[in-house]
Amino acid sequence: MKWEYHVVHLNVDDSSAKSEEASNVEAASERLKGSMSPDFLKDQFPEQYLVSENSEHPALQLSKFLNKKGVENWELSETINIGKMLFIIMKRQVV
Repeated sequence: MKWEYHVVHLNVDDSSAKSEEASNVEAASERLKGSMSPDFLKDQFPEQYLVSENSEHPALQLSKFLNKKGVENWELSETINIGKMLFIIMKRQVV
């Protein structure tokens, strides 16, 4: 039996909490001791505080990805952590 492999790299970084805090306009205004209001920050830095209704939770994104790969006959073989990196190893039988 012959196999082919597909390796997917995911960045696993605990700074996501920092990123969420950085994109919270009220928290930013508080850090600035109110010198800039939340409305002013949203107006002046719209790309920083843009909230997209279309963004999906990472778990849902990963589920969709894995389901798509399953349809293509890829099977999750294992995961490997190296530092802050997560590698997903997938395999499928070569016909």
